Amino acid sequence: MSRMRFRVVGILGVTIGVILLVGGAVVLSWPHIVYLMMPSVYRPGRITFPVERVADSTFDVYARALIASYDDSAVVQLADAALGAAERRSTLDHIRRFREAGIRAYEGPETCLQCHERIRVSDGHGGFEEVSLRENLTHTAHFTFSARTGFSTYGFNGEQVDNFPLGKLDRACGIPGSFTWTGWAVTITNARGEEFSEGCGQCHIVGQYGPISSAMMPFYRATDEEFDATDCLVCHAREYDMNARQVVTDPDGRNRWAQDRRLIAAMSVGTPSADQCVRCHQHNMGGDTYAPNVAARSRGTNRPRLLHAGAKRGTPYGADWDVHAAAGMDCLDCHTARGHKIARGTKGVDLVANDLPDVEVTCERCHGDQPHQGTALAAMYNMHTAKIACETCHIHRLFPDNMVSRDWSEPVFNEEEGIWVPTNVELSGDPAEAITYRWFNGLGTFMANALGDNPNGEGRYRALHTTPNQYWAPADTFDYAADYEKTFRSIADQGTSKIWPFKRFQAVMYEDLNNQGPYGGMLLPFDYATYYTTGDPVAAVAKAADSPIMRKMYGAMFKWYMMDDFMKYMAVDGWDTHFDIEKIAPTPMRNEATLMINHAIQKTGRTCNECHAADGILDFDALGYSPDRAAQLRMPRF
Repeated sequence: MSRMRFRVVGILGVTIGVILLVGGAVVLSWPHIVYLMMPSVYRPGRITFPVERVADSTFDVYARALIASYDDSAVVQLADAALGAAERRSTLDHIRRFREAGIRAYEGPETCLQCHERIRVSDGHGGFEEVSLRENLTHTAHFTFSARTGFSTYGFNGEQVDNFPLGKLDRACGIPGSFTWTGWAVTITNARGEEFSEGCGQCHIVGQYGPISSAMMPFYRATDEEFDATDCLVCHAREYDMNARQVVTDPDGRNRWAQDRRLIAAMSVGTPSADQCVRCHQHNMGGDTYAPNVAARSRGTNRPRLLHAGAKRGTPYGADWDVHAAAGMDCLDCHTARGHKIARGTKGVDLVANDLPDVEVTCERCHGDQPHQGTALAAMYNMHTAKIACETCHIHRLFPDNMVSRDWSEPVFNEEEGIWVPTNVELSGDPAEAITYRWFNGLGTFMANALGDNPNGEGRYRALHTTPNQYWAPADTFDYAADYEKTFRSIADQGTSKIWPFKRFQAVMYEDLNNQGPYGGMLLPFDYATYYTTGDPVAAVAKAADSPIMRKMYGAMFKWYMMDDFMKYMAVDGWDTHFDIEKIAPTPMRNEATLMINHAIQKTGRTCNECHAADGILDFDALGYSPDRAAQLRMPRF
């Protein structure tokens, strides 16, 4: 997105935004103006959530129950004798705060702002600053799941992705971002007449009828309707009931995701722990079949959420899979926060919005660059840290339900759920099948390929595949070797590369043949209800393509503002606004995704022979070593 275009859009917004409506009493805000350009079904609305208002006696019952659940026996004993004393000693400090403030009902963010209108956050330089809670929250990835800067990603045209209004390109399950519009909150009736909830909105704090579309525009500021519908408690409440997260239909016929707004949940709020984070992120890391996944066991009471086979990353954050989880560490111990802005880490291979692109999230921050101590082999192990990432040795395998390949063009009928689902071509946690090892300097391509180079300077290593395999298109699509040298060699040479483990993933999706190039093109969304109930993917694409937002996407405004630039990063010259259902085809993605994996860390690392034996996990030829050096590296060590 050119900066000139942003300035033009901004000037238009400011100009229009100061126009007074009838009587001169109301000023249109810039987000409202943006939404006037969007189909009405996707515009925010004033949502009335149920409010539980309780008497003091009920408040006391809730307080005792919470203290008994979360505090030690000494505090619980106090709760029986002197509730106020117990509250002062309890780890649940909002019980006392609510009591003293006279709060006997939770009414959404409005209740939070009674005490937290401004919050004290780190300024990133050793000090603190006071900021507006509302502004801090509504400009985070968890709220907008979009950003324009902070990407460590390069397009296939060789340009760094920057100032581009896109936050997430989800290679981890093979669906395009347009699903957030066409499949935000959907009801599915299965073959037995049972109703289920489905859609992208189930894992987002946004409580509206769709994603925050106006966040794609410059000078974004959340509307009151958007902010007031925020689900604060799903992140902050210990007592949150995930059964409340199900699709409801409002009187105007629009679907949205319900929330748990009970007072007892609000009384349990505090700094988010790992338990709160994994309510949504365990679906990503461990999958719905991971036994400790609480959200998968609390699917909803009236319209249960559909369960999904196949973990996106296959790296559960649980005591049985991760040494940090077993030690009781919380996500925020590594993913530093400044208020509601949370560090993702500066390394990445896909388009994931990053609130704090200047903050590292690394093993070295706690363990240093000489992490091995106290053993006879410590010095030798520490020599490896210059070229081997910690995760390479300390992630042994992925969860067995990890997705390696998924085909959306060949649905199969799931008897248990009573619906059609995509074919999981391969589910595996075996490192030989699920993990690939690549040189990585912290940068990635637009379609999630890790970039980096062997520091031996011999030029033998290429991040992109140079031969076809079972998952993706034939090599004659373009000249991998020549194109890699032209576009990515200088980018791969940047910084310091180490050998990292990556989750392999490939998918077959329907692609718009009018908007495709050598590296891929426009992947098309499905209408969930059509796909799940009929098993007809073409009909599901046609239904989604006929939605108001997809017709807008194929219009002049989206072409000018976003889509021409999107295609530029895919090495395609311009966005073709003509959609023809006859010109779609199920297409394997052109290059296999290499998705970062950083959890499921084991305390004990791999043995030497796991890498250096003839059948070891590292392919030294593919990693760019000469034949002689590769043979040396394959010699068993111990």
